[in-house]
Formats: sequence, structure tokens, C-alpha cells
Amino acid sequence: MSVARAQSKLVVSRRPLHKTPVAVANACFIGTLLTDVTYWQSAEVMWADFSAWLLFAGLVVGVLAVLLALVDLFIGRLSGAARSAWPSLLGNLVVLVISFFNALVHSRDAWTSVVPTGLTLSVAAVIVLLLLCLLEWSFGRNRVEVVE
Repeated sequence: MSVARAQSKLVVSRRPLHKTPVAVANACFIGTLLTDVTYWQSAEVMWADFSAWLLFAGLVVGVLAVLLALVDLFIGRLSGAARSAWPSLLGNLVVLVISFFNALVHSRDAWTSVVPTGLTLSVAAVIVLLLLCLLEWSFGRNRVEVVE
């Protein structure tokens, strides 16, 4: 009587290149909302400056993240998750476009640089980020696969 042994091995895909820059850009955009709210409540110009700096940093890192996501997509580093990568990529592009217009609004002087348009655009960007988070969670990207 022979016993068949099933061998399984854990397949670990390489971490996509764009994940870290996306997280940094998202932190900058969320920070922009927080500094906008603080400026709205305090009218201290320092907070408007912080918002503009965070927007600039988020845009620079966000563009880098989109370029790295395209590289990940086309060199096959996403390990079969290409179908779920396109909505995420498009969503991140929407956040970048909203944040670009937000940066243009924040380039104005004083109160009008944040209230009400800048604050509204910051809220819109964070809402899109939250929707992207829910979308990625629903796709369940971080599953462990067993290959026999």
C-alpha cells in the first residue's frame, strides 16, 4: 500500500514597487486635510503653508507611485492581480488630479487658499482614498496561495 504525499509550497510574490510611494502620498493627502481643518479653525497661516507643502510632496510622490505602478503592471510584478490593479491605478490618478487642482487653489493667499474650495477638495481626495481602500480590501489582494 503506497501513501501519496501531497507537497505544498508557499509561493511568495515580490512586493510591488508602487506600494510604499502610494502609502506616503496618501499620508500627505490625509495630512493636507488635517492641516486644512486646523487652518479653518485657527486662521493661523502656518497651517495653510503646511497644507501646500504636503500637497506638493504628495503630488511628487504620487506621480512616482503611478509610474512605478505602471512598471509593476507591465513587467508582471503584480502576480496575476492585473484585473484588480486597473481600478486602483485609475482611482489613484483621480486623487492626483483632485490634489493637483487643490494645489492650484492652495497657491492663493490667505483665507481663500483653504476655505472653502481647498478644504472641499481635500475632503474629496480623502473620500476617494477611502473608497480605494474599500475597493482593495474587497478584492482581497493579500491572499496566500498554495501551489501543489
